Amino acid sequence: MLRTMREGSQKHPWILWVILIAIAVTFVIVGAWDYQGSASNTVAEVGPYKVTQQEYRRAKQRVYQVYRDQLKQEDVKDETLQQLAIDGLITNKSWKLLAEEFGLVVSPQELHDAIVNQKDFQKDGVFDTEYYQRLLAANRLKPHEYEAQRRETLLIEKARLLVSEATTLTPTELQEVKDLHARQTLDGAEPDMTMFEQIKMQFVLQKKQRAMQAFQATLRAHQDVIIHEELL
Repeated sequence: MLRTMREGSQKHPWILWVILIAIAVTFVIVGAWDYQGSASNTVAEVGPYKVTQQEYRRAKQRVYQVYRDQLKQEDVKDETLQQLAIDGLITNKSWKLLAEEFGLVVSPQELHDAIVNQKDFQKDGVFDTEYYQRLLAANRLKPHEYEAQRRETLLIEKARLLVSEATTLTPTELQEVKDLHARQTLDGAEPDMTMFEQIKMQFVLQKKQRAMQAFQATLRAHQDVIIHEELL
């Protein structure tokens, strides 16, 4: 199953990238509650962390929503949804372990700012405490449960950002940017520095994406991952 996914990610890396971001970053209220279950409720294990059936079902639904809303595809094989959902969840758990190894933390102020700036909890552009509590209650959530999940999301984002921001262009790559810019500049025309910066940014973004994909693969390879496929 994982071999099939790796082959698919090599052919269409942008699709897997979109889905991983959706699972890691997009936390709709309904999908934020993490159930604690017994061994029979665990579909995968990443080191000390468990992926529950509830987490898996919610992630699978989010993957389907990405295909339906962003990729405009509704007829998606269930096996594809299973593969992408479990891979995204395992990747997230791996990033959480890395964040802890880096000693990253999310401060109370960072968590507060993330929640009050979340549009789901705002009325007329302003955070509404009563509405926030009612919305959580309607989805069988207590504030501390949602906040724990939100804190984990922010922690994963910090780990990803740390790796991403460490990516810079080498002198050889920078020369490629200059050469491409020169080829796109008309003879006799003044160099367009805005175009130069755009080309440079494209090179940086592509390199960051490749670095993140390689780092995720390495991260996964070094974790003790167990998947209970009979529960998928």
